[in-house]
Amino acid sequence: MTQDAGRVEAKRINDHVELVHADNPDTVLEVPRRDWEPFIAAVKSGAFDLETLNRQAAERVA
Repeated sequence: MTQDAGRVEAKRINDHVELVHADNPDTVLEVPRRDWEPFIAAVKSGAFDLETLNRQAAERVA
C-alpha cells in the first residue's frame, strides 16, 4: 500500500462499506460487506490497484 492509504476513511453502512479518500471526498467506493475480507486481502497483496479502478470507471462513463 502507498502512503496515501492512510488518508482513506471507511464507513460501515448496513450491507456495505464506503471508502472515501481525503483528497477526493466526492468519489465513494462501495464494497459489499460480504466482500470486505477478500477486498482487504487484495489491497494488502497489491492485487487491487485504484488506478485501474479509476480507468475502468472513466471508460464506463465515456
